[in-house]
Amino acid sequence: MAERVGILGAGAVGGMLAVLLADAGHEVTVLASERTSTAINVGGLALRSGRYGERRARVPARPYLTAPVDVLFVAVKAPDLLAALGRVPAALLTDAVVAPLLNGTDHVALLRAALPQAAVVPMTVSVEATRVAPGVIEHVSPFVEYALAEERERARVDPEDLLRGAGLDVDASAPDEPTLLWRKLSFLAPLALLTTRAMLPIGPASEAHPDLLDGLVAETAAAAATAGAEIDPAAVAKRIAGLPAGMRSSMLKDAIAGATLELDAIAGPILRALSDGAPVTRAVVAEIVDAGSATPS
Repeated sequence: MAERVGILGAGAVGGMLAVLLADAGHEVTVLASERTSTAINVGGLALRSGRYGERRARVPARPYLTAPVDVLFVAVKAPDLLAALGRVPAALLTDAVVAPLLNGTDHVALLRAALPQAAVVPMTVSVEATRVAPGVIEHVSPFVEYALAEERERARVDPEDLLRGAGLDVDASAPDEPTLLWRKLSFLAPLALLTTRAMLPIGPASEAHPDLLDGLVAETAAAAATAGAEIDPAAVAKRIAGLPAGMRSSMLKDAIAGATLELDAIAGPILRALSDGAPVTRAVVAEIVDAGSATPS
């Protein structure tokens, strides 16, 4: 069954998702800046992927949502969330499913407060993809893994079914939302913070700073435990060790580009959970800030 799908954000994750859902026959609308919307309306969306091949999709793009949707995927970065919510009037999301794909943990409470009549179903996504131009996405990693909690708010449209129908992998093994969100963060935070601090891909960064990596993994797992999420540091370390040596985190890419970093979304939950017990994370974040890669808010 075709669903009305809105995608807030046309970066790497949002653009890729828009192409695959449109290709699966859904009625997709992309919500992005005027410049990006114009580029998509003129040239369409293009995806270059080793897994999915080269695909193109013609979907409408606009700066603001103007009609109700059944599902809204939120694919902006955390620092842009508040401004992006101005593109989606809450009155048009009554009874809709809102599926945020943001990094971190704090965005869920914000979305539920801002969109009280929507069913907010948190999700995570692990993928290495890059928006090389407005509307043009390169999917670099061999994987694209979506996840959501087994225990979640139910609605007429289940995001799991929608994504599986588009050929995407979905893991619904997390028992609850805290476990879902911290499973992603326990992997992402060490990867993002170490690569950005070293300004190197994960292979050379972990070889040069193994003690930092171990400390970041251990502290993130300890922070997860304060939220009731059980994370195995050894499993996280093994997963990071199995990554392609040349893999760069999105935070490293942003640092190289001089863009705003998701430091609060990624490191903030750890620092707030372990106010006196995260010396490695605190030191790495301070070094990133001092290096001029980010400006503290």
